[in-house]
Amino acid sequence: MSMYTAVSGVKAAALDLNTTSQNIANASTTGFKNSRAEFGDMVAGKNGIGVQTEAINQLFQQGGVISTGNDGSSGQLDLAIMGNGFFKVTDSSSISPLYTRAGSFHMDATSRKIVNNLGQSLQSAAGADIVVPADQTITSFNSITGTINFSDGTSAQVGLVNFPNAQGLKAVGDTNWVATTASGQATAIAAPGTGTLGNIKGGALEASNVDLTDQLVNMIIAQRNFQANAKVITTENTLSETVINIR
Repeated sequence: MSMYTAVSGVKAAALDLNTTSQNIANASTTGFKNSRAEFGDMVAGKNGIGVQTEAINQLFQQGGVISTGNDGSSGQLDLAIMGNGFFKVTDSSSISPLYTRAGSFHMDATSRKIVNNLGQSLQSAAGADIVVPADQTITSFNSITGTINFSDGTSAQVGLVNFPNAQGLKAVGDTNWVATTASGQATAIAAPGTGTLGNIKGGALEASNVDLTDQLVNMIIAQRNFQANAKVITTENTLSETVINIR
């Protein structure tokens, strides 16, 4: 029985290490949110029989804000969400709307839409693609109103959404998330600063919220847990061999 208990411990430690390594690998990924593996004990009658994974929770604390100076006037438009909320982006290859906190955008030369590095279109507070008027350019971003200003004097306000339970969002890669039953549906897209939504700072990006010091400590703990459970397995195997040899 102790061998099977230790096997569950090895599997849990391996999952913990995998989660930690994912966090460390994305310590420099814009808008990335770190995750934490949660475990619970398994009991049969009065006896403990091991450990099981209960959840891998995403932690949506604010990441650091890095100033880039890219306010759109040079072509690159960097936006950092300060507080709650997500950018809503659309992608022709995706059925569901996508949500992100990675705010690196620019104007697509063909469609003139404001898009990210994957070509996904940024949505306005009105719920439409933001399009730069013909023969015009982006001149600046107004962090107070959350608007992109164009050279003809017009502007477009960037929209944000939030969720009843952001931890329930499903990560789909490229720092994008989709809504799930657990997260609840997105709130109606609205201007920055509306209700509980945060504001948007232009010329800046939100860094990953991974704390490397914490992750390295977690890695050491998970490694020791792995080694300790592996030692239990080898010890149980030695005892079994001894019993067999006695017989």
